[in-house]
Amino acid sequence: MTAEVAEQQPEKVEEVSNGGATEATEAETISPVERKIMRQVEYYFGDSNLNRDKFLLDQIAKDSDGWVPISVLLTFKRLASLSTDAAVIAEACAKSDEGLVEVSEDKSKIRRHPERPMPEHNEERRKDISSRTAYAKGFPLDSTMDELLEYFAGFEKVVHINMRKYLDKPTKTYKFKGSVFATFEKKEQTENFIEKANPKYKDTPLIVKWQEKYIEEKREEQKAKANKKKEKKEKEEENTITLAKGSVLFFEGATEAVTRELIKEAVGKVSSDWDIAYVDFSRGNKDGHVRFHEEGSAEKYLEKLEDKKLKINDDVSLDLRTLSEEEEKEFLAKAVENMKNRRSHFNQKKGAFNRKRRSGNHNERNDEKKAKSDD
Repeated sequence: MTAEVAEQQPEKVEEVSNGGATEATEAETISPVERKIMRQVEYYFGDSNLNRDKFLLDQIAKDSDGWVPISVLLTFKRLASLSTDAAVIAEACAKSDEGLVEVSEDKSKIRRHPERPMPEHNEERRKDISSRTAYAKGFPLDSTMDELLEYFAGFEKVVHINMRKYLDKPTKTYKFKGSVFATFEKKEQTENFIEKANPKYKDTPLIVKWQEKYIEEKREEQKAKANKKKEKKEKEEENTITLAKGSVLFFEGATEAVTRELIKEAVGKVSSDWDIAYVDFSRGNKDGHVRFHEEGSAEKYLEKLEDKKLKINDDVSLDLRTLSEEEEKEFLAKAVENMKNRRSHFNQKKGAFNRKRRSGNHNERNDEKKAKSDD
């Protein structure tokens, strides 16, 4: 992924550094544009972006000392929107005391400082970042990154701001949700922001909480929604599974040679007008049931049989009878329950199959992606 693409992704931000300017002398006064340049370049080379920015990593690998020409960095839209003058970019980055990037002597190249190696990208690292990240909601929907950076500059010390966005389907554009994930340098600073600062944005109190708590709450909400949806579906299925009354015949007299297929065939030979819904029988049993689709069909079918016997072959005939009202009620209830269980089992297998197909490489931001779909 190029840095330019990274700027356009809804779950990334254009810049993360909250400024590393020195207590500048009069000759080194940092202008607002220079401060933005610093932040942007430090974002490109920062921990949160560099480890997943394939394009920039490829550029770094081209030089044995890790230098990247400023002319390459100026192909990134966000930086170019601030200045297209390489000398201005170099001058601004040289004024930072963050110690993250270094400017070459000829002021034509920039690299991540050799004394600031990339931290290992693993589960421990992911947990560390999450433990220093706050969720904050209440910003105007038309807020810009520059406005958010200016706001968070008043707190010590935000190193990454994630503007949370969603895809607006009618316009096919990503829009700000009014909330951010802000990562601080230290956990204590995050705690101060959440527990003590009572932050406001233009007189509007912000809703703030630990990112971990926010994500856990969203998990519970999604779980509750899923359970509610499942209950609704089960209720709808229960309401829609209506089996015809007077449609079941009981039979007995089966031998080891009798199979379900033989019973179906024998029933069909009596008359082709009978639509069998299900034969409840297992080979080896002596009795079972035949259920038809049409209401009242059991008695009508029985009238077609001589002595109420169903001939399976020359050696075996089954004795048939209709069910009492209580027997039928119990049988149909059990049939409905079995049908629901089969559907549930099928849906579980289908869901597991779909999850397996979707599974693949995941990174530390999976929980954030899940949480962002609801707000």
